[in-house]
Amino acid sequence: MSYVGFQILYDILNKREDIAAERVYAPWVDMENLLRTKGISLSSLESSLPLKDFDIIGFTLPYELCYTNILNMLDLSGIPFLAKDRDKSWPLIVAGGSCAFNPEPVADFFDAIVLGDGEEVILELCDCVKDWKKKDGEKEDLYRNLSELRGVYIPSFFDIKYHSNGTIEEIVPLRENYSTIKKRVVSDLNKVDYPTKLITPFMKIIHDRLSLEIARGCTRGCRFCQAGMTYRPVRERSSEVIKDITKRAIEQTGHEEISLLSLNTGDYSCISDLMADLMGRYSEENIAVSLPSLRPETLTPELIKEIKRGRKTGVTIAPEAGTQRLRDTINKGITEEDILVTATNVFAAGWKSIKLYFMIGLPTEKEEDVEAIVELSRKILSCGKSLKSLKNINVSISTFVPKPQTPFQWESQISLEEIIEKHNLLKSKLSGNRLSLKWQDPKLSILEGIFSRGNRRLSKVLINAQRYGCRLDGWSEHFKYDLWENAFMDAGLDMDFYNRRNLSYDEALPWDHLDCLVSKEFLARERDRGLNAVLTPDCRIEGCTNCGVCDNKNLKLVISSPVLQRKPLKYLNRQQAVRSYRKYRLQFSKLDDARFLSHLELINVFSRAVRRAKIPVRYSKGFHPLPRIIFGGALPVGIESLLEYVDIEIEGNIMPDEFKNKLGKELPLGLRILDCREIPLKSNPISDNIRKIEYLVFSDKQIDTLSPDSNNLKEAVASFLSKDTLFVLDKKKWGIRKVDLRFMVEDVKLRDDLSFEISLKPGMAKDIKPFKLVEHILNLEDNQVKLLRILRAETGLEK
Repeated sequence: MSYVGFQILYDILNKREDIAAERVYAPWVDMENLLRTKGISLSSLESSLPLKDFDIIGFTLPYELCYTNILNMLDLSGIPFLAKDRDKSWPLIVAGGSCAFNPEPVADFFDAIVLGDGEEVILELCDCVKDWKKKDGEKEDLYRNLSELRGVYIPSFFDIKYHSNGTIEEIVPLRENYSTIKKRVVSDLNKVDYPTKLITPFMKIIHDRLSLEIARGCTRGCRFCQAGMTYRPVRERSSEVIKDITKRAIEQTGHEEISLLSLNTGDYSCISDLMADLMGRYSEENIAVSLPSLRPETLTPELIKEIKRGRKTGVTIAPEAGTQRLRDTINKGITEEDILVTATNVFAAGWKSIKLYFMIGLPTEKEEDVEAIVELSRKILSCGKSLKSLKNINVSISTFVPKPQTPFQWESQISLEEIIEKHNLLKSKLSGNRLSLKWQDPKLSILEGIFSRGNRRLSKVLINAQRYGCRLDGWSEHFKYDLWENAFMDAGLDMDFYNRRNLSYDEALPWDHLDCLVSKEFLARERDRGLNAVLTPDCRIEGCTNCGVCDNKNLKLVISSPVLQRKPLKYLNRQQAVRSYRKYRLQFSKLDDARFLSHLELINVFSRAVRRAKIPVRYSKGFHPLPRIIFGGALPVGIESLLEYVDIEIEGNIMPDEFKNKLGKELPLGLRILDCREIPLKSNPISDNIRKIEYLVFSDKQIDTLSPDSNNLKEAVASFLSKDTLFVLDKKKWGIRKVDLRFMVEDVKLRDDLSFEISLKPGMAKDIKPFKLVEHILNLEDNQVKLLRILRAETGLEK
């Protein structure tokens, strides 16, 4: 859900009336087990259509350790892994993303792979498939038509020959005039659609914010960075287009944070002016504007000042290396002074912590380079010691992985033992004293290095690994390195062959037929300069470095120009305005699929709905202001309700009926506003007024048949009511407690053979979950209780 490219393509496809694009994600382990146990095929979110019934299935390749997830999703859909085993009756399986610049480890699984930007080629690909289906052609015909699209790679149109030592002898094209696939490039971002009606999730996702891509590409030339090479040339969106997208997207989503995305956001030509405008527009609406990891020299005092105007988000600096020599080796182009000055300015502006990114295992790294990470981190921490409040430094360590299409693609990766040794050194010296350290599992880095430069022979390893149980490998709790070792052993392949070798310039590389437009000669030249710690300047500043991308016609740098204004824009300062506040109490129902929203998710849904409805909600004070939306107690997940209450405070005045109608239009299915009335601003919270709670319990079959141990429903209820006490153990976050269920219940009444109602005593609703209560009344197992429908029928408030 956090992947911006996903949102872009989803929007482009669904704007076409003849295309329906739906979503599917890799299921978590519990859902996978359920699907396999029940024999249910993996299906889409929107229509629950099984994947095998779609015309096209598209996967993104963002990270090498996602590969087993792809196989697992195909397996759960009953779709053969290998493209050669799928005839034309199967969906076309396609892929794109950053790993598409060496997709060889997964090439055998895909019919087609897109290199580069997808905004234009995705529709061309769909039109190809539509025309082919109308003509009822053979699959080979479709492959031939797709291969004529720039940026589309058909793996089966190439044969790979190997030397006896495992290196590639030759990449043989099997079709005339199809020996090299050049990446697809959108030459002007201002001319392609960017989504404003975004999918807005109810649950918290990793990057739960409005993400706006302000530029694509980078010419800083960091020699380890694949994106910095494969996304060239730099293309900036105009600031006016960005402002327009932001305005429409905030109105449609209700997000409370805007993140400006690019590989180097601080390099955007109009970043200070853009930030000033966005902060002026949105800071008073308590919408934060954040920037991702920034180069120190671009985080200027002016930019810090603008960021500071709103809610403070995190600040991340990426020195990458501890010494100047090693920073020059990777062409980072920053000095220690740049880093320390930036840290001082950030701390002086009020931030209490900074996150630092470093890498270990970089080419030519020595022990003193690793030691220097500790020294530089301590120097950065000392930048804040002269200030009154204590500061914190969070250091994140990653391991160098040689990436295809980069100057360091020929370099080896350090061994597992070396990674562990360097981690231990840093752990011993970067713990405590307001310095904290995070690192990636070294074995994950090793596997990433293997698949990063891998060839097609690794497809056997991936199939083995999936069958042995590997999936969700990017999550440490599911990563099983021993299974991967078995997968390599059974495929007869040596892990060290793929990541522990220095590759020679004359060795054929698995991705040599895939052209990111940066020439191999430039990459080799940059590698030699790097090994001698020679800097290469940014071509935006000091002119062309002959990387091979630009033709200065269709492909060239696109830089945004600041818009000249006669007068500076002025926005209403609500802090200076005279404010009047009102409070409204709303009644609403929560039914059907809405019952799966947790309490925190419900708060999020209402907060964003209020913003979309343009209701001027009142905010709390303090460092992180929150909308004053107060519910009448948390309803457990899975429980429906006919009547819930929420109090919302606003600035200004609005008629209750207008409030009800405007907010109701912005709520998802299952949430419905029943009533709205104004109440005194200082009235007691809802939770203080609740005097009566009633639940209805339903089943679609006779309740007494749910468990062989359960009594007749009438007898079970009578037995429960006859007890003076019924103590059970109730598990809470802080521990286990003993509660008397019988004391909490006022009465239990039968309605018929399939339902009954439970009345709780005043104040008891927050002390026990309804599922737990029903479980003990009916003497059922936990999984049986979940089959029942439990509905909060009444929430009585004190008049």
